[in-house]
Amino acid sequence: HDHFFLMAEALMKCIDAISTTFKRSISNESVVWSGKFAHDIPCFPIKPLLPVVIGACTGPLGGLSRIQLCDESLQDLFDSGLVAGVTNWNNPPDEADGVSVSLYDHKDGTVGRHGDPIADVYAVVVRQNNAILAVADGCSWGHRPRLAARCAVRGSIEYLTQKFFNSESINCNSQHIIRTLLRSFESGQKMIVENEGTTTTLCVAVVFELAEPKGENGWGLCVVSVGDSPCFVWRNTTRQVVEVTSAAHEGHNRDMRDSGGCLGTSVGDEPDLGNLICSFALLAEGDIVFVTSDGVSDNFDPVTLHEGATTHGPSASPPVSLPVLTPDQRQAGLIANLTQVIRGIKPQLKNEPIHAWELKEAIVKHVIDVTDNQRACMESSLKSVDDPELSTVERRARELEFKEKLKTMGGKLDHATLAVYEVCRYHNSCA
Repeated sequence: HDHFFLMAEALMKCIDAISTTFKRSISNESVVWSGKFAHDIPCFPIKPLLPVVIGACTGPLGGLSRIQLCDESLQDLFDSGLVAGVTNWNNPPDEADGVSVSLYDHKDGTVGRHGDPIADVYAVVVRQNNAILAVADGCSWGHRPRLAARCAVRGSIEYLTQKFFNSESINCNSQHIIRTLLRSFESGQKMIVENEGTTTTLCVAVVFELAEPKGENGWGLCVVSVGDSPCFVWRNTTRQVVEVTSAAHEGHNRDMRDSGGCLGTSVGDEPDLGNLICSFALLAEGDIVFVTSDGVSDNFDPVTLHEGATTHGPSASPPVSLPVLTPDQRQAGLIANLTQVIRGIKPQLKNEPIHAWELKEAIVKHVIDVTDNQRACMESSLKSVDDPELSTVERRARELEFKEKLKTMGGKLDHATLAVYEVCRYHNSCA
């Protein structure tokens, strides 16, 4: 193995249950397999991956097509040549899309927001019978975390494109997909270091068609993730949400101050692979795969929304009236909140499928709505404490007053990013 994988294996051996495959029943119709290596995943033969690009999108501000610092002046200019196997990265098909928004407050008197630039990156590439989705969340604020995220996504997708769609590609299976995904993370890591980025999470999902359908499930989903950018599936037939990457934090309370792992320069020029996880799930046509940054997922967390409390992390001193949640209860609450929002898209039409663009819009609306009060409070406080007539003592008193007020408000200000894909085989068009 290469150095990257030798280090990954050494780190993984220090983690409990490294030799155990996590197979978790989510519902009667759904099972997710997770582990640290490709051999932890079931070996399902898959159909040849067809190479014709149906559409692709990336962002924000050029996404993976921009890996230079301070390049906003070029944001509307996409490369004319191939970038990660795609000529036009601004051409999403109806069944796929991505979005990044800032939930932070506006700076006083400007159109900018605190936390600019958005350090998240998303990319989705859809081909005839397969798709690649990726989300990276640059750790902290600034241009270098954003650069790390761009490099991680671009390096990974370039590697996957080369290995899956070159002239020598052969029929493969689900374990081969996982191995290739793992190696693509090394490519992303190398690009981060070469371009002097810092650190970022990365979650990459590959959807493909099975050679032999398993009942109604004719598709497979392989995911590799490091950090706290999760992957979910919405199943239109059961109207349920499944988190495919939940084994990365299973049994542990989330700490929003710590992603749990990252690519980039975490220790010298080496990544932190502490919570690296490989996952597999069966899919049916019409299911929706979506990968998010924690700016999305944390805003469905019952602790973040003040629906429950924890004894761990920054929310460890809850209001007395809130029930203390175990990690499993907290995860169940997140899934319940996410399911409720998606079901709410068509509450009276239970037999009507929900589409990718509808899911994307509903999730973005939710994360904006639940953070509205915090944003308004922050913007109000900035104007209030900047009053030149205030004494130092009065200014400090107002700052403390707003700080206490913020503690009572649910939601989390962050960058929120989402990549979505509705499982579909393209012939001439997708029905």
